[in-house]
Amino acid sequence: MQGRTRSPAGKVVPVSSSPLTRHRHEVILRRLEREPRVRVSGLAQELAVSEETIRRDLDELEARGRLRRIHGGAVPFRPDQEQPLGERERIRPKEKAKIAQIAAGLVEDGMTVFVDTGSTPLAFARALVGKRDVQLVTNSLDIAQLLASEPGLRIKVTPGWLRSNDNALLGGDTVAFVRRFVFDIAVMGIAACDAQHGWMDYAEEESDLRRILYGQARRNVLICDESKFGRRASVRTFELGTLLTVVTNRPPPEPFAKAFREGGVEVLCERPNGRSARQR
Repeated sequence: MQGRTRSPAGKVVPVSSSPLTRHRHEVILRRLEREPRVRVSGLAQELAVSEETIRRDLDELEARGRLRRIHGGAVPFRPDQEQPLGERERIRPKEKAKIAQIAAGLVEDGMTVFVDTGSTPLAFARALVGKRDVQLVTNSLDIAQLLASEPGLRIKVTPGWLRSNDNALLGGDTVAFVRRFVFDIAVMGIAACDAQHGWMDYAEEESDLRRILYGQARRNVLICDESKFGRRASVRTFELGTLLTVVTNRPPPEPFAKAFREGGVEVLCERPNGRSARQR
């Protein structure tokens, strides 16, 4: 039997009552106490179960805040440290591509757009190919390089200190530069969304930049996949009721959907039939 409960972060997660499932979870967590990472294939072989079973175990443990999923396995959960961008890109790529396509539909030819750093913003940048006469400002060297040869885009890169794990430019110079502009749309990633503390980030500099961007854009678009709901990071960035356009791959779970409705937050997502949906 398997029930459901709410995690401390507010996310509805499955609760496994099977002794075999609990045993697997204990083995996985003990391994992560001794090793920097575990792999799905190795755990499946050790525990004599399918890789799909191990993936479900890791998903449940991640939802409970006990570990963090990476491509092919998991690492110990550290709330103040985000994975390198290369690792994040390999997690839920199809979902991020769907989110990117929906968000790219908000960008019209001739707009000035800011795109910040992250694996989902990088997917969004790929979806901008074919736009015309768009001025794109970014603090991501990866995004700038990706779109540098795209004829319909003019790229401007912020100054700032270079962060090595994702090639992001951050700091006081970045914030001062962004204050000089008014953007039609600011497209932002986010690390987590907690029912109590709202939208959260791991780095103070990243949170500061996103809050400054909010005041410099006519429309603020926050893009994230469903895994961000119910997570908790270390820095508060926006309240749940902050007026944003949230683009995600599935309708947010309660209590997030309730808070968004009450705050008038626009939510864009994909329905099961493959069509995009708008919720208020």
